Amino acid sequence: MKTLIAALFICLLSLPALAVGRLLPANIMVGTISSVSNNTASFSQNNTSWLQAFVSVFIPTGKSYAMAPGLRIFDGNNRMLLSGQLPGLIGQTVGITLDLQGNINRIWVLSEAEITLLQQSQQ
Repeated sequence: MKTLIAALFICLLSLPALAVGRLLPANIMVGTISSVSNNTASFSQNNTSWLQAFVSVFIPTGKSYAMAPGLRIFDGNNRMLLSGQLPGLIGQTVGITLDLQGNINRIWVLSEAEITLLQQSQQ
């Protein structure tokens, strides 16, 4: 009987690990990272025209932000990435948050479902 109760308790504790979605902050800015160098990243928001998006493929556009010392990068499965993997995120749709000094402190690589959900919530 004790093993059955213990197994049930372990199953109940593992339920939050089965959650598919992840919580994103309300102040997230959605866009793409167009270039990365040393301690700065150029970020452009996705509300641009198709011509601006085409030109940005050849000429990096967007606003440059410094990266906070405690920068955290999360992939689509909510796993932490190292800052050395940041150049691999160029061109992907990401969400960022800024700290009080205006530096990027968190980056989330967004899935297609999260992108559509964020677009619907902004309308």
